[in-house]
Amino acid sequence: MAGIEEQTEEELTLSLTYAGFVLVAFELVKSMIVEPIKAFYQDMTFGEGMPFKSYEEDVMSRHKNQFEACLLYLRDFMEALDSEDILTIKELREHRNDLAHNLPSMLGSLYVEEYIPLLEKTDKVLFKISNYRTYMEIGADPEFQNKSIDWDTIKGHEYLLFEKVLNKVKVLQGVRK
Repeated sequence: MAGIEEQTEEELTLSLTYAGFVLVAFELVKSMIVEPIKAFYQDMTFGEGMPFKSYEEDVMSRHKNQFEACLLYLRDFMEALDSEDILTIKELREHRNDLAHNLPSMLGSLYVEEYIPLLEKTDKVLFKISNYRTYMEIGADPEFQNKSIDWDTIKGHEYLLFEKVLNKVKVLQGVRK
């Protein structure tokens, strides 16, 4: 890709569009990780013998950063993620931060195709989180327990939005080739 001065209006628009997609994707990741955990613990008192104590004890004791603490909680306490999943999410966050803080200097050298593997790995992790959350929210409801639902394929609404974002990024990649 040419330097920013040599980019066509279309190339510049594609770079800016891609950056916007990554920012949206990361915000979706954050909302799928932090908000449900906070909501679960909000105004909740757990009885004796329950595996849950409090948000501070179960989650925030794992790391001083709330996002990191929630990732560790999902890995260590809920076993919804593994270490590889956490590395993928951290890599997405690093890419998002790089775009958010250095976009003007990156515009002339932003190659979307380089990041498609990261977004595809992120897609797998988000599906895993979405599937887990959907099962936790709906699967425990007695109304759904006797239904023939393939819980391995269920997607939550945030994941469906991320899926659309990823597909748009792939379209951008095709436009650039």
